[in-house]
Amino acid sequence: MKFSTRKERRANRLNRPWWKKLLLALLAPILTFGTWYAGSLATYYYFPKLNHYFLDMGRPLFLILSGLLHSGLILAAFISLWFWWKLLFNEKLRWRWQACFLSLLLASPAFYLTYKEAEVSADSGPQLIAHRGVSSNNAAENTLEALRLTSTEQPDYLEFDIYETADLEFVIFHDENLSHMADSLKRPHELTLAELTAITVTDPENGHSGKIPSLDQLLDEADRLNQKLLLDIKVSPLDSPDMITRFLSKYQSRLETGQHQVQSSDIAVMQTVLQGNPPFETFLITSTLSDADLPGLTGYSVPLMSLSDELYTQIRERGLQIYVWTTTETEALTSSKQLDIDAIITSYLATSRQNVAQLKELRDYHSLYHQQFVSLKIFPMLSS
Repeated sequence: MKFSTRKERRANRLNRPWWKKLLLALLAPILTFGTWYAGSLATYYYFPKLNHYFLDMGRPLFLILSGLLHSGLILAAFISLWFWWKLLFNEKLRWRWQACFLSLLLASPAFYLTYKEAEVSADSGPQLIAHRGVSSNNAAENTLEALRLTSTEQPDYLEFDIYETADLEFVIFHDENLSHMADSLKRPHELTLAELTAITVTDPENGHSGKIPSLDQLLDEADRLNQKLLLDIKVSPLDSPDMITRFLSKYQSRLETGQHQVQSSDIAVMQTVLQGNPPFETFLITSTLSDADLPGLTGYSVPLMSLSDELYTQIRERGLQIYVWTTTETEALTSSKQLDIDAIITSYLATSRQNVAQLKELRDYHSLYHQQFVSLKIFPMLSS
């Protein structure tokens, strides 16, 4: 098929009246965008039925329909522009192969990019964070041994606890005193860093032992292993007034470089941390939504059993991330919708990883498809 010459195109021009051109110009976008809009809504509402008739096809249906949703919008815009071009030059409305080729050339990248983005959503799941640095009782909690052993399981983060010492340094420890792990009633604030790091702690439940590490030792080892950390700042009435200020002054650049995160259950601590507009991510540990002013907070760390649908919605409406933490091996995600949380803090990485994999097989792809529509912001009936 040969291209039309200018002479042929001029010969084929029509002398349309202005009202007819105006009518066609208005009808073109109404018909093209209307067809795309109605067709998209039809696929949305019939997605569950399609998934029912084509069992185990939820994922490919989601990927293909997501690609068509966005590429169809590009195609509708192109057809409308093509109509207006023909009307502007009074040409006949003949859809030639050149127009077909150009429309596919424009729509194909949109389909591909959206398809790949949908793949990321379909395969996504919460990050896994090792609680107190351990996994399935493989080491004494909050020790360098725990860091080394658990990092081999490739968690996204390892969570460790921080206390201030008598000489205003920082040590990795969880309890208010050493009675459980070192048979001593001394508290971290009553001992210097040198005294604490000389102590061997033993987990009475599994017999694993290790030295109490300093925060510097932990960060050095994490850097060596290229392992990201979630640091939980513990508080005590014995804390120095400028504890957080000194902590940030000494460690903020290291936290940023290592892409580490910070959390605490104390609102005042988090408010002080956030005052400096830190470059690292920050989380408040809580079971209820806080009304305190926390500008720049990344998200909330919530007990899994306390994460109700209402709390989930309230946190998401604030545009914040959600971490959940579990206390036992049997506590696990129970719904594929929970795959949309951002991370699980767990002492049982393998069990949690298996639980997430099982839920992915039952994933609600219609919910993911719903998010595609909401992101376009032109389907108000689906935004709730």
